[in-house]
Amino acid sequence: MRRSHASRENKEQPTGELLTTGARLLIPLILLFGAYVFINGHLTPGGGFQGGAILASGVILLLLADPGKRLSHSLLSRIESSSGLLYVAIGVAGALLAGGFLDNRILPLGQMGDLLSAGAIPLIYTLIGLKVGAEFSSMLESFKETEDVS
Repeated sequence: MRRSHASRENKEQPTGELLTTGARLLIPLILLFGAYVFINGHLTPGGGFQGGAILASGVILLLLADPGKRLSHSLLSRIESSSGLLYVAIGVAGALLAGGFLDNRILPLGQMGDLLSAGAIPLIYTLIGLKVGAEFSSMLESFKETEDVS
């Protein structure tokens, strides 16, 4: 369904007070929950991809609540690139120092059930979460820009 010419001129309509207030309250909680999911992914259900998707859902809410908001492509690109580079560096360190690529024994294994109990796995999940969250957020911003052009 195509929009009429009149609706294209007024692209950014003001959002409702309920959405704006709800976003202000929920976005910090969503981001905190996303970080919790990828940091504790080795102890509970979850992990890097799931936590990154939760972070991106916070970005969706931010963009819905403030349609004029612009995300920094350069910042998202730097986060995604550095996360990917560190992920590969941890993988290579596992291959050189332990049994194989991404071997988690490059860090001490600790006691079962503790936050730092899985060697490099929490670090790997954190990097994956940041990479996925930054990529999804960048995609959302690109979709928004594409919609603004048409």
